[in-house]
Amino acid sequence: MSQGHEPGVWQQLRRRRVTRTVVAYLAVGFAVLEATWFTVPRVGWVEDVGRVVTGIVVLGFPLAVVLAWTYDLTPDGIVRTPEEEERDPSDMPDATFRRRAWILLCAVGVVVGLVFRSLRV
Repeated sequence: MSQGHEPGVWQQLRRRRVTRTVVAYLAVGFAVLEATWFTVPRVGWVEDVGRVVTGIVVLGFPLAVVLAWTYDLTPDGIVRTPEEEERDPSDMPDATFRRRAWILLCAVGVVVGLVFRSLRV
């Protein structure tokens, strides 16, 4: 373990404003899906259009999270999120943090797989 104070995952998510992006993406994604499923039958399109839009929204979520982690939207435009401080190579995240990151990545993969499996109905 490192000797210095390591910020937790939630502190990093808040500092990088990922939580705000996730909430906004879920709200907009929900509105788009509702509008799509409401509009598709009335326009006379096939139901597959709704499935394609659902797939795009689901696949776009991890991309939005990664972009929110990496970049910030500022008055000067889109800039790379600055690191909290420069760290030396010996101060890398410990095994617990890496394990949690892999578990989170696998959980996201399982959720995406289950969504696509349910869309194949």
